[in-house]
Amino acid sequence: MRGVFVLPVSLLACSCVLGPNPESPDVKLPVSVRGDTAPHGESFGNQSWHKVFTDPTLRSLIQRALANNPDLVAATYRIEQARAQATAARADWFPSIDGSAGASANRLAPNAGQAARTGDRTVESYDITALLSWELDLWGGIRRSNEAARSRLLQAEYQRDAVRTSLIAAVASAYISLKNLDERLAISKRTAESRASSLDLVTARRDGGVSSDLEVGQAEALLGQARTSIPVFEQAIAAKENELRALLGEFPGGVARGGSLDRLEGKLRIQAGLPSTLMQRRPDIAAADAAYQAALADIGVAESLRLPSLSLTGSGGVVSSELHNLLEGKSTTYSIGPRLAGPIFDAGRGKARVDAAKAAAGEARALHQRAAQQAFREAADAIDAYQKTGRIIDELSKLVASNRKVADVASDRFTGGASSYLEVLDAERNLFSSELDFADARRDRLLAVVEAYRALGGGWK
Repeated sequence: MRGVFVLPVSLLACSCVLGPNPESPDVKLPVSVRGDTAPHGESFGNQSWHKVFTDPTLRSLIQRALANNPDLVAATYRIEQARAQATAARADWFPSIDGSAGASANRLAPNAGQAARTGDRTVESYDITALLSWELDLWGGIRRSNEAARSRLLQAEYQRDAVRTSLIAAVASAYISLKNLDERLAISKRTAESRASSLDLVTARRDGGVSSDLEVGQAEALLGQARTSIPVFEQAIAAKENELRALLGEFPGGVARGGSLDRLEGKLRIQAGLPSTLMQRRPDIAAADAAYQAALADIGVAESLRLPSLSLTGSGGVVSSELHNLLEGKSTTYSIGPRLAGPIFDAGRGKARVDAAKAAAGEARALHQRAAQQAFREAADAIDAYQKTGRIIDELSKLVASNRKVADVASDRFTGGASSYLEVLDAERNLFSSELDFADARRDRLLAVVEAYRALGGGWK
């Protein structure tokens, strides 16, 4: 019995761990995000989403989405799957013990040897047996398998965090776009009312012999343009509400909202610095890091499968041909000993597994690199959009004011008979277009804030 345990213990003491140790990929990151000129400090992306999205209506929508969104719920269940798989991998460290019990009765032929000699044609057998199996981690395969399982659990958790971050940004963006559509609809209705009054004026002037049918037709065209845009925006609003309700994990329907883009613009601003080190906490990058570490551990698992495995196996129990003396001491039986088994010829299967694991690690490293580059690109684009849309808003504000003055002057000149309705037509079209562009620029600035927050990994803590 001493020799039975000395051999496996001695081999276990000499065991080694194959494959590279799991570690983060060595990726050189830029020292700053392109376009970031703000003083570095407490980063905008490091703030809780409650502090960034302070509008009560938007907060309520985000909370509903975090509670009910199916994608986020599914990501949570993927964590539970990965946790269960990690628990199963950890169980490989310990021996497994199975039990069995059986009873059998065999009727022998009259001319069979035992039946011919004793005349007893029925042979009974009863047994209760415990089976032991314990694989020793001779080459570190079990250790690497546990490392891979733990890394995949972390990956699942980070992927859930990435879904959470994207969900918060998606709800905020959809709500901002919805408010923009409300504003565009209001502009269209206001313009339609103004143009309807103009049409009444032109019609009255024509009836008085001052204007012509051409000018009446031009006024009708202006009114038709504004009225046509109303159902277009109403359809877009309904579609955006349905999109937002889907993000909330709800069926299509209306969405209550309050305030205006002006109110949101006063609350949503990028403040403080944007340190590039924050990219390291983006959940999608962290998930790619964990995936790479799991792939490295899989190399060690594949390499260990090419070498012999050492197991301690045994069985023990009681066996008897009579049920009444099954539990007596003389019925005891056992068998125990080490077992060394390994591949002799596998036609290159083992090497192919190692090559595949190494290729998977290379792929995981490339995906991590892509995730890091994508993160810096998204942050740089969002910062540039925030800065440029601010200038666009300033210029469009001036343009709207100028076009409004031109429209007023053109209307006065036409009323006084100093010009044709063509001047009013051009002025009204320019004013309508610039007002819509101004609303869109304000929307784009708010969307840039949301995108910068998401790009910097905010919102998931």
